[in-house]
Amino acid sequence: MTIAANRVARSEATGGEAFAQLLAAELPRLVHLAARLVRDPDQAEDCAQETIVGAWQRRDQLRDQSALSAWLRRSLVNRIIDRSRRHRDELDIDEVETEWRDDSYTVVPEQVLERAELRDELEDALARLPVVYRLAVVLHDVLGWTGPEIASATSSSLPATKQRLRRGRMMLVSALGEDDARRRASEAQPMRCWRARRHVSAYLDGELDPTTTAAVEAHLETCPTCPPLYASLVGVRATLGELRDPDSVIETRIAERIQQHLATLRPSRVNQAPRVIHLD
Repeated sequence: MTIAANRVARSEATGGEAFAQLLAAELPRLVHLAARLVRDPDQAEDCAQETIVGAWQRRDQLRDQSALSAWLRRSLVNRIIDRSRRHRDELDIDEVETEWRDDSYTVVPEQVLERAELRDELEDALARLPVVYRLAVVLHDVLGWTGPEIASATSSSLPATKQRLRRGRMMLVSALGEDDARRRASEAQPMRCWRARRHVSAYLDGELDPTTTAAVEAHLETCPTCPPLYASLVGVRATLGELRDPDSVIETRIAERIQQHLATLRPSRVNQAPRVIHLD
C-alpha cells in the first residue's frame, strides 16, 4: 500500500469513528422521540436503534454533519410509518369526517377532558389514530414541532401536513368522546387490557410484585378477551419446552463424565473476573 493510500485509510477510519460517536450521542434523543410516537417502549427502542444502524450504513449520503439530527429524525419518523399496521380499533377518517359534517354530531366536553387527563385514556385514544395523523398531532401538539418541520420529517407538503393535523385532532376528540358499550365494559375492568397484556409475560414467569399480580389476576377473572391470549401463551411455552432434548438421549456414562468435568471447572472460575466481549 502506498503512503497516500495509507493516509486515506487512516482518514476514513478516523472519520468513521467520529461519525459513530456522533450517532451514539444522538441515540438517547431518538429513543425519547420514538417513545412519544409509538406506544410500546420496546418498539420505540427498536426503531431508534434501527435508525442508528441505517444511518451508519448510509453515512456516505450525509453531506453536512450539522444536519445529522434532522436527518435522523426524518429517518426515524419514516421508519415508524413503515412499521405501522392498521389494527381493528383504528378509526376511519372518512367516518369521522362524516360525523363532524353532521350538524347534530357533538361530544360531552367534560367527558373528553376528563379522559384526556388520564394518561392511559389519552394513549388509548392516540393509538386509534392512523399513524400519519397520530404523528402530526404528537409532533405538533406534544413536542412543539412546526408545520414545516413535520412536513420535512414526513416527506410531505405543508398543506398535507396541516390537513393531517386537523384530521388527527378531530379523530382524537372523537375517540375520547365515544360512549359505547364496548368502552364502558372495558373501563369496568380492574385493569385495562393493554396494560394487562404487557404484564402477562412477566406474570407467566412469576416476576411481578404482589400488587401487580393481584391486578392482573383480577383482570383475567373478568375480561372476555385476555384469558384466551394468556392460555395461548401458556400452551406455546409448554410446547416450546417439549423441544428440549431429554437427558435420556445422552448415554449415562458420557453424562457422568460431563458432570465431573463441569464440577472441576467451577471452583477455579469462582473468583475470576467476568469475561468482557468487545464488539467491533
